[in-house]
Amino acid sequence: MNEFLVRNNFLGKDGFIWWIGQIPDVKAWPPQNGGNWGVRYKVRIMGYHPYNREDLSDDDLPWAHVMLPPGSGTGSANSIKQVRFNPGDIVMGFFLDGENAQQPVIMGAFANSKYKEFIDGSENLPFTPFSGYNEYVKKPPKGVLATSEIGDNSNDANKSPTGLSPADAKKVNPDNPAAKRTSDGKVIPLPCGTEGEDSKGNKGTLNKIKNAIQGFVQFLQDLKAQFDEGLEYYRDWVDREIDSRAEQITKSLTKTISGMINSLFKKLTPILSKGLDLLYGSVYATVFAATLNPVAAHLAGVAAQTAMISAVKFLQDQIPCIVNQILDKVFGLVKDILKSVANNVLNFVDCVADQTLGAMLNGIIGLVDNALLPAINGVAKILQFFEDFSVEGLLRNGIDALLGLIGLKTCSKKDQKDKYGACKYKLGYGPIFQDEPDLKGIIDNANTAKAVSTAARVAGFPLDGVQDIVGAFDFISGTVKDPNFIGDLGSCYTGPPVFCGPPKINIFGGGGTGASAVPILGAIVGEDRYKTGSIISVKITNPGSGYTFPPFVDVVDSCGQGYGAVARAIVKNGQVDTIYVVSEGENYPVEESIPYVVESVSVINPGQDFADGDRVVDNQGNEYDVKIQSGAIIKVTPINSKDVTNIPVLEVISKNGSGAILAANLGERPPFDGEVKRVIDCVT
Repeated sequence: MNEFLVRNNFLGKDGFIWWIGQIPDVKAWPPQNGGNWGVRYKVRIMGYHPYNREDLSDDDLPWAHVMLPPGSGTGSANSIKQVRFNPGDIVMGFFLDGENAQQPVIMGAFANSKYKEFIDGSENLPFTPFSGYNEYVKKPPKGVLATSEIGDNSNDANKSPTGLSPADAKKVNPDNPAAKRTSDGKVIPLPCGTEGEDSKGNKGTLNKIKNAIQGFVQFLQDLKAQFDEGLEYYRDWVDREIDSRAEQITKSLTKTISGMINSLFKKLTPILSKGLDLLYGSVYATVFAATLNPVAAHLAGVAAQTAMISAVKFLQDQIPCIVNQILDKVFGLVKDILKSVANNVLNFVDCVADQTLGAMLNGIIGLVDNALLPAINGVAKILQFFEDFSVEGLLRNGIDALLGLIGLKTCSKKDQKDKYGACKYKLGYGPIFQDEPDLKGIIDNANTAKAVSTAARVAGFPLDGVQDIVGAFDFISGTVKDPNFIGDLGSCYTGPPVFCGPPKINIFGGGGTGASAVPILGAIVGEDRYKTGSIISVKITNPGSGYTFPPFVDVVDSCGQGYGAVARAIVKNGQVDTIYVVSEGENYPVEESIPYVVESVSVINPGQDFADGDRVVDNQGNEYDVKIQSGAIIKVTPINSKDVTNIPVLEVISKNGSGAILAANLGERPPFDGEVKRVIDCVT
């Protein structure tokens, strides 16, 4: 009795009471969860609450506050990480009020084990394992994510490949197509260009259209990675994205279509002028031959020219109307083209963007031709003297048509983006260096594709769908899915990579030229064509010249499966002297395994206060000869040459020295030079 009277039932005053419990069905807590009471969950506590809902329903269970972990925030200053428990979770905690056991606090939870039995579709009894999926959180359709709810370290644990590369995702779970997070692999455009050309629109339209196409393909890849294509709303999501991208591209084309038509009329002006002269001459000759009266012939010629004034004016007045007519139809045209991209393109490559631009070019030329047909027919008497004249032919006459479409100057200066870096960045992978577009190739392919579709129509076998309008492009016909297909437009394969060669090193910027290097791969895992590794060193093959500051070093993986490698360059005397690895990354394809050794050591920072006797070692078991001058490390030379399979981390062992930064340069193990001449046994 006396012991009871001195109890305060206050945390820390009279004991610490632990408990283990289970989060009940979600119906008991979502309406009240949160509110003005912080983070709370209903909990059924073992040993305190009955094992059935008849004696104590879930609704009558006590609320348990959640103790937030350090670093999660509490909501103050708008900072907090949300806590999430699901029905069926087994949690552990304590009572704030000791043995009274009315104020539970959740401290953490136990992961589900491989022995957990899911009872989906049947009654979820208290303290029996049941699924966290419920009427609010639906189980995803097959193919979206691995649906195991096990969270331990067993082989049965959830191996969702979310966030992995496609290659790694297949290794984790070959039956699960999910392979990407929403952000991983996204390509974002960066400001580039040096002389304000982009801001003036001289080349901005082309970049905007190509970026929109790439973004659309990216969206499709993300969607396919996360959701089953048979999902009810999958096609709706794709259609909405097509509408959005088509609107974006159409807006980008507004000024350029206007400029294209203005350019067309500039080309028509001398033709019409020459045609009026020829009309006058033709009428004059006819009348003079009949009357032998030069005055009458002159008046007839002038009258013929005068009769064409209204037709020429009508043609001129059509300019603003034609632009509006075309813009109304371009949106539908672009939508049809993007639908073909959605159906056939699995992986974005530059030739897809080039072909798409060519298809848009052909479609717009066709729209301009049809819109101008009534006005052109009105000046037919003038154009009769030009047998080969056609609006389409005039627009296709040379590369000027494409330049007018995309707003580029024929004699524009060479793009200077190299000087400042890449114009795109792929999240989780690094900067993307993109070549200049082949303008002549784009229009040549556009003309070829249109010629093929025209020939098919003349032969009585018109091509299906939008191909008959814009031309026989591979991305529309679906041949881009075949890695071995080579057609009239060459080869443009957009499917999964057939062969992944080793990554390449791209060096750009720094004011210089000519530097080149090759990566050295280590930490190799897998076998045969699934072999992957990390960039453990970079070997310079050409130091280049003219560098005034360190250039950018870009690790380029043609298959896009490797990620995370970061390397930096050091410039000495105008040349790239050293490239050292900051982060080795992972999952880069490996062609063959070659034994590497530490060939030399670059002193990135000599440090200070070092003394004779200080040593340099690495995590591979190598030792080094160290030269020190005035307390600074000036040279480090490898003594032994053990095979290196991971990035060497060099450590200076010194009592007083500090600040030295050393980077190992790797090379192939040199072949053994010489042979054993004689063996002497000194053992007696």
